[in-house]
Amino acid sequence: MMYGETGELMRTQLAALLRQYRIAQRLGGPSRWAPDGLASPTEREELGQQIQQYRQTVITWCSRTLQTVQTITFSNVPSRRADPFRPDTEDGATAELVRALEHTRRHSSAPLATIGLLTTPSDNPVVELWRQAARAAALAEHDTSGELAHRLTTPQAQALAGDVAAIAQALVVLDQRYRSIPGWEHLADPGRLGWTALATGLDMSLDQPDYTVDQAGWRPRIKPIRGAPKPGILGVLQAEHNLLVRLKSIPTAMNLRLIVDSQRLLSSHLHPYAERVDPRLASQWQARATTYALVQQQLRNLGGRLGKGNIAAAEAANVLGRLKSVAPGTVIEPRVLDGFQTVFNRVDTRIADIIEEGVTHATLLQRVTLPRVVDTTQQLVHPLRERFIPVAHAADAAVVRTVRDQLRPSAGEVQRATPGRSRADLHAALVYRPTQGVAEREGPRL
Repeated sequence: MMYGETGELMRTQLAALLRQYRIAQRLGGPSRWAPDGLASPTEREELGQQIQQYRQTVITWCSRTLQTVQTITFSNVPSRRADPFRPDTEDGATAELVRALEHTRRHSSAPLATIGLLTTPSDNPVVELWRQAARAAALAEHDTSGELAHRLTTPQAQALAGDVAAIAQALVVLDQRYRSIPGWEHLADPGRLGWTALATGLDMSLDQPDYTVDQAGWRPRIKPIRGAPKPGILGVLQAEHNLLVRLKSIPTAMNLRLIVDSQRLLSSHLHPYAERVDPRLASQWQARATTYALVQQQLRNLGGRLGKGNIAAAEAANVLGRLKSVAPGTVIEPRVLDGFQTVFNRVDTRIADIIEEGVTHATLLQRVTLPRVVDTTQQLVHPLRERFIPVAHAADAAVVRTVRDQLRPSAGEVQRATPGRSRADLHAALVYRPTQGVAEREGPRL
């Protein structure tokens, strides 16, 4: 799971917990409808201890993650100190939040949740939400380990710090709401933790964070979609995805030309379908078809026998074969068009890499003619002799310039990552208050 998945799960569970009131009754305490309670004080205390272990797991993740990104998380508030020999990361809201989280973690007597607690579902809905949040935090430690700091940019680190600040605020609010649980241990100095978390969140929001941090962490290996072909246009998308997977191996020059030609035909045939739904995307695909036509023409002067690519060429043939079965009047949904665009960007990047690496490492050779004819043929007109030689500089090859300038997706074509619904939901839950009389009407319903 990537951080985008584990972080979303954490925020979703905490947002659900923030919208719950009368926690003692939810854990089986006395209420108007059950004066004696549904659970004994000892049982409620045991549930509270489990919740504290789950909470300690979340706090530990917050502390370690913020320490990891602290070195590249700079404050957006202008510093009054102009001394360049004293790093700004020693002061500021983020550094103070690191110290507050560490203070809270060290002064808690609750241990971390064990594997048994993290993997065993609870019958109580409140405890189950905490378990899911702690489980996500435990999984997120792998995605936000110390190696992450070497790959993140400052805007990505600010997005991660903002997530930690929002989660810390949620923990402070929930700590006060759970005070009626028998044996409940409050956070150490919750006021300090809450205010520093609020200050950090405001500081990080002064600039535009980069939420592509959600793509950090472990990613599952891309696998081909097996089974029977999907019906209609989905079968074309399935074959295009499988082509992307098969492009991991380097194809021969002949197979590369076949693959390039398949992308030219695919973009050209999909253009009328996209024009009915998304004209902007249709124009991009028309330009893509033109670019692949130019690349195909320039690849005629390149040759090479190294590589394989037979399976990739077969998948390219599947793309064109399934495209013929799509009815002319088919309306392609926007999400399917977006799926094609995502796969197109990855295929274009991979083909550009294959061509550049092939020219650079001499697996693709330049065709040149020699000033003499072939006199061993039985043809009436003797052709000129040809040789294949390595390209001295990759930038000298016309096909390399084409893939760099026209084929490879530019940074501007990549859509900017959005905060996502879970972040907005958590911030809304932090300020959520029930309307007058709702809490009193809570109880058993038919």
